[in-house]
Formats: sequence, C-alpha cells, structure tokens
Amino acid sequence: MTATIEIPPTDDPRWDGLLSGAIRPTYKCLALRILMIRLTHAYARPDADRPALVAELRTFFHDNLRFAREDFATIFQGTAR
Repeated sequence: MTATIEIPPTDDPRWDGLLSGAIRPTYKCLALRILMIRLTHAYARPDADRPALVAELRTFFHDNLRFAREDFATIFQGTAR
C-alpha cells in the first residue's frame, strides 16, 4: 500500500520560494529542471502572472509525481535550502 502525497495548495509560500530562487534544491528529474529554468525566468519578469506560474508548477507535480517524487520530497519535506 502506498501513502497518498498531498500537494500543497497554490497559496503555499514554498511555491513562490522555488520560483523566486529563495529555495534552490538540486533537481534529479530532468523534466523538472527544464521546467524550472523557464518558470524562474518568467517569474522574475515584472509583468509575470505569478499565480499562473505557481499553478503550472503545482500541476506539473500533480501530473508527474511518479517521476518527480524525490524532488517533491526534497522540497516539501524540509530538506531543500
């Protein structure tokens, strides 16, 4: 039996920390690394739709948790810096 993982809501401040660069984990999932490059650059723009970028990252984890589970655990279970 596998434990269900709760993905934090979009208003969780860790999403903004990831996209702003305040939290900088090392990603093992290549798809996540590529996505984060694009999202962090977009997030830094003054005209960024930050809630939409957070939602896109959250959706990535929701849809791809089997590939990005280790990165998710690093970020949301307290080992990311």
